[in-house]
Amino acid sequence: MTLKIEDLLAGIEGTTVEFKEIPNNKFYRTIAAFANTRGGTVLLGVSDAKVPVGFSCTDGAINKLSDTIVNKLQVHPTITPITINGREIVRIDVRTSRTPIAYEGRYPTRVGNTTRDMLAEDLRSFFLSSVEWDGLTNDISLSEIDEPTVRVFLAQARAKGRLDVVDPQEPVESVLRRLGLFRDGQLTNAAVLLFGKEPQQSFIGAVTRIGRFRKETIITGDRLIAGNLFNQLAKGEEAILEFINVQYDLSEEAMRESFVRKEIWDYPLPAMREALLNALVHRDYLHQNEQTTIKVYDDRIRFSNAGGLPWGVTVEELLAEPRSVPRNPLIAHVLYLAGLVERFGSGMERIVAVLQEAGLPAPEFKSSAAGFSLVMRKDPFSEKVLKKKGLSERQIMVILSIRETGRITTAEYRQLVGGTRKATNRDLRELTASGVLYEAGVHGKSIQYRLRNNGA
Repeated sequence: MTLKIEDLLAGIEGTTVEFKEIPNNKFYRTIAAFANTRGGTVLLGVSDAKVPVGFSCTDGAINKLSDTIVNKLQVHPTITPITINGREIVRIDVRTSRTPIAYEGRYPTRVGNTTRDMLAEDLRSFFLSSVEWDGLTNDISLSEIDEPTVRVFLAQARAKGRLDVVDPQEPVESVLRRLGLFRDGQLTNAAVLLFGKEPQQSFIGAVTRIGRFRKETIITGDRLIAGNLFNQLAKGEEAILEFINVQYDLSEEAMRESFVRKEIWDYPLPAMREALLNALVHRDYLHQNEQTTIKVYDDRIRFSNAGGLPWGVTVEELLAEPRSVPRNPLIAHVLYLAGLVERFGSGMERIVAVLQEAGLPAPEFKSSAAGFSLVMRKDPFSEKVLKKKGLSERQIMVILSIRETGRITTAEYRQLVGGTRKATNRDLRELTASGVLYEAGVHGKSIQYRLRNNGA
């Protein structure tokens, strides 16, 4: 979407907008940085305070500016003279470049509202991000495609209404061609990963490893999931469920909803499925010496995959404004057609929402050039976790009460547990000193105690 000039002037400098009074070295460096990141707009003839100071917009001046940008950077922006508040300025819109753009021997990039030079690892990531690995073709035979998996996919896509399936027995080659997975008589890497009988014969690292850890050095369970991605999704979920706990809600309300007892897992199933799906769809399969890994601990579960977010994209930006940036667009599209991906660009947002609805801590996302990870943590205030911390029955009782009501006073605590003033005051002091609780409000009888991790 192209923003109006008024909107640009009303906003602030950021990842894709900057103001410059004259075309100096910083101006050209910014143009290169925009081309190396997500593109952007420079308003020339505008001060940092967003005040138009003017710039000559004669044909000669505009042509000279355009020629200088092209000669210095090999970038071809869109240059538009504009008159605002009686002054002429220039709008320069820069598109994202498929190849890195250098200025004076360095490769600038945009980080927030600042411009910095790429490091060696940044450059490597930039080059790799310009290659869609799943669209590359290979010399693997069509006979290596598992026809039953293709048939199951067609049934799923037809049930979802996302693919026009005229003939359920359509030849496999025709199906793959329609999906963009068979080009010039060759299979793409995506075709092999999605529908291959044994993809690991060609891509040895395209497996999922799931482990149960007591500590980093104590492993009590280990599963290696191979096969195509449809198999890894199904078997991967089964393995995760083997390693986490489940409780059953036998309350009258739950039984009214269904005759089948309600299962309550350590983490919501939709969040775990989405995390596993994202790890498989967005991993960098160029790194065949690495595996997709899922580590299940007593208090958390960690999903990791090779390759961070695509170049120029940050976790903060995706959480603030979800958008689709698949590293493997063919794989993502096929899984969308099958109904496994509900909406492009919404995976992280959906995980956050599901965990919040379940009353669990917010997930922790981390991205670097090396990889991407997601950590989900259990409820830190469940009775089971609190007992492991060695808290007394009274202390556990007050924590569980605060979790329900949001806060408690000293008098309310004494009434709840029936303890003496001295004992209850000691309990609250210990829980506050250990960081479990914090004091809110004025001191005295009206002071309230709240859970530190539950927000104020």
